[in-house]
Amino acid sequence: MEQLLGLITEKLTTLADAHDQDTLRRKCKAITALFPYAALQERDKKHPIFEVLLRAVKASGSKEFSWRQIRPFLDTQLSDAGDISLKRAIMFASPYVPWGDRGFDGDLIQAWAGTASTIPKDEEVTPSVVDTLLQIAYRKLLQPPNHGDVWSWLTLRPSLPPICEGRDVGSHPDVVRMIRSLKDIEILKSYLLLVWSEWDCLYMAGFDEMCNLICEDFSGIEMCSDRADLVERLDQVFGQLNRGLEYLRQDKPGFGERGLQHRREQYGELRTILLEEDRKASGVLTRTSSRFTSFSIY
Repeated sequence: MEQLLGLITEKLTTLADAHDQDTLRRKCKAITALFPYAALQERDKKHPIFEVLLRAVKASGSKEFSWRQIRPFLDTQLSDAGDISLKRAIMFASPYVPWGDRGFDGDLIQAWAGTASTIPKDEEVTPSVVDTLLQIAYRKLLQPPNHGDVWSWLTLRPSLPPICEGRDVGSHPDVVRMIRSLKDIEILKSYLLLVWSEWDCLYMAGFDEMCNLICEDFSGIEMCSDRADLVERLDQVFGQLNRGLEYLRQDKPGFGERGLQHRREQYGELRTILLEEDRKASGVLTRTSSRFTSFSIY
């Protein structure tokens, strides 16, 4: 069995490294059927097959894997009685599940959210949870009034990969409004720091929402530090964009000149608005200081 497992792992590694999407998609049923066994190996730390399987699923560039075959396994492991190590393994796989498709909403979403609320927030699993959370938010499958503690994962601000569906759809205006409705400035700031990235353009309507919320939620003297964090993030994004298309295409082959210019325009406008709010706050501070000086002289 160990020899067979080694051969499967080697084959999946080869396909994933080569990004052989056609072959991976043809073998999707077999790969998905292997998932429960691979998850058990991950729980017991016996073999790296689980990590390789997820790499293969990601390399396929598709959500056509036969997740319905293992839906009962997901239900069982995400239940209250599920093993915590297996729950954690499923969280690693959750960005690749077809959330919102028939059978992957309702109770399964609630079970996923319950698991996200209970497992340890360690650095390794955080990117997968945040990616999935943004996908679920985009599909309106988990409303803010419920499972409020789930949204605190955003404050961990993990480094997300160049190709990340959650960040890609996470700037949709519905997501912006949903996060904003939490009325938690730390979560809102963390959300912006996550979705502002050189790898993705922002939805136009989502971009407009962000311009508005900067003026309404991040205005004033008391928000100076938060604005500084946001400007610093935008400066980092521009630093990456300025490295050029050849560099960016190493991790995202489809990166184009038009997208590069669009990102520069959007993030440049956001930076301008933040600096304008700083200027306004400095003006208020200056006028306030002058009034106190005049009163002291009087």
